[in-house]
Amino acid sequence: MSDLLEAFQHRHQEKLVQLESGEDEEALLDGVRILIADLRDAGASVAGQAGRGQLRALVRFWTGVVYERAGAYPETTLLPLDPANARSTEEPDRRAWPPLVWILVGGAAAIVIAVGLVAIARLSRPQVAAELPPASTPAPAVRYATLETLTDDGVAADTFCLGVREIVAEFNLGGVRPETAWRWEVQREGEVVASQPEAPWGQDVPYASFRIQVGGGQDIEPGRYTLLAYAEGRVVGARSFQVLGMAPRAFDLQVSDVAGSFDRDRFGAGARVLYLGYAYEGWCPGLDVSAALYYEGTLKQEYLEVWHGSTQGLAQVVFQAPDGRPFPAGSYEIAVSVDSEEQGRVSFMVGEEEEVVAGLPAFGDITVALGVQPDGAPVTAQETPFGWATRVVHAVFDYEGMSDGVRWSVVWTRNGTEIAREDYVWDAGDAGSEGAYWVALAGEDGEPLGGGNYTVTLYINGQRQSAADFRIYYRPE
Repeated sequence: MSDLLEAFQHRHQEKLVQLESGEDEEALLDGVRILIADLRDAGASVAGQAGRGQLRALVRFWTGVVYERAGAYPETTLLPLDPANARSTEEPDRRAWPPLVWILVGGAAAIVIAVGLVAIARLSRPQVAAELPPASTPAPAVRYATLETLTDDGVAADTFCLGVREIVAEFNLGGVRPETAWRWEVQREGEVVASQPEAPWGQDVPYASFRIQVGGGQDIEPGRYTLLAYAEGRVVGARSFQVLGMAPRAFDLQVSDVAGSFDRDRFGAGARVLYLGYAYEGWCPGLDVSAALYYEGTLKQEYLEVWHGSTQGLAQVVFQAPDGRPFPAGSYEIAVSVDSEEQGRVSFMVGEEEEVVAGLPAFGDITVALGVQPDGAPVTAQETPFGWATRVVHAVFDYEGMSDGVRWSVVWTRNGTEIAREDYVWDAGDAGSEGAYWVALAGEDGEPLGGGNYTVTLYINGQRQSAADFRIYYRPE
């Protein structure tokens, strides 16, 4: 092995030690990227096929480490060999030798003849044993290893829920030969907590899966672990994983008929979309998560998901009424379960329009029109669908009891999906406390709104006031 390759092998071992120690990951990745760049540059200097193969193996190994931690592959192609470093195949120039050289050559020839006579005499004797050159040290059987940690369902993961008792590990040993001595171990804070004794590799292929237990069949203690693979006494691969310290749970369930607003437990008639929001923590990949909608105690809809997200945060589930019709009046519940264990349940009502109390701010019925006159009267109001080229529609309505600072909003939906929402604060100095008002929905950049079934809904302080449905024809093909 050349001095250059020997130096790279030392740097490779140093990085493996850093990988095992769990030191600052950013600093480790910076050093690994420098090593990969140096290995690529060395392609211009290393001419032998075996040496270039060793460079490629080291680049592949450390590229996998960078991808596992940073999610991006660095450049891996070796630089082409510099012609100045290639061995010359041309014959040297033939030049005339000086007389003294010829004298020396003659003397050397005489010596060669004498030695040849002695050799012939020796060859006439019976040979006892042939002397063979010492065998060269074989190259390492495994240059690198790829390790994966999986859930019982075969989901690749580096985070596991509290209460896990064993973890599936998948090994891919590059270039492994049968009978190669290998082993694995699991470390936590530098201490070996599980291991397999060294044994010869008995697989016909470089892939194998094993179950790792830490703690003698009991729950694995929360914390961060490192899985190491050894071949012929040296580390050839490493992977870190963690076991969470809190049980998976969902909490703080809330429901609304307006996205982003979760402060009510009663909704008026006409609600077509219900939003469930909740917080979660302690979740790991592979969890079965469900959200079930019950109407009058009967299951009506269920949302199922195999979790692949973060360990904690906020989640939202959307339930839509079938066929675009409003949810029927009555009592509802939504329950959230994780791995078939219910985590929480929220109850609410959907009913008829609440009676408007005199003196309180309120909006009246909505008239949908293509325009509005200066006095607030709608223009071209109609119940039949609007044409496909409609670019703007107006929602005209009466109001009373309004005062400065009252918060109100309008929500537009198309085919049951919210497409626009606007929030306002009432200005009594400009609009007064009662009268007629309007809001508009316009197509983007002056384009037609698009065909479909639309709904416009008005709210005051988050309370639904009134709604109207209308339809726009689809553009003919």
